[in-house]
Amino acid sequence: MNEFKEFDNENYKLKKSDSLRKNGAGLIDAILVIIFQTALFHYFPKIANAIDFPNVQSFILFYVLLIFIVYRLITILFLGKTLGMAVLNMKFAKPNQTELSFKEKFLAVLMIYTNTVDCYHLE
Repeated sequence: MNEFKEFDNENYKLKKSDSLRKNGAGLIDAILVIIFQTALFHYFPKIANAIDFPNVQSFILFYVLLIFIVYRLITILFLGKTLGMAVLNMKFAKPNQTELSFKEKFLAVLMIYTNTVDCYHLE
């Protein structure tokens, strides 16, 4: 297998994504999660009372993180990328441009990238 050398060979289809593109995808995902949470609590207000919290900040942080992790779990395990990554034409891949294993996808859900997994985009 050939290792990923983005500047040595132009036959590779993927280029390693820069931090601006990664943060843009994360921002799109965060906006989607906040919109979903707002709609969920607007139409189903009883969900907000399921767990008692000492203050409003704890309540909001818990539900935003919970929905964000569930959103990433569903999109990464079934689609291979989040919606923000799809908008910016990115995907997870290994340096040799192969797909991720289930274990690597699960770690990516929790935003734990191993040294062999990163975000790449099509040129």
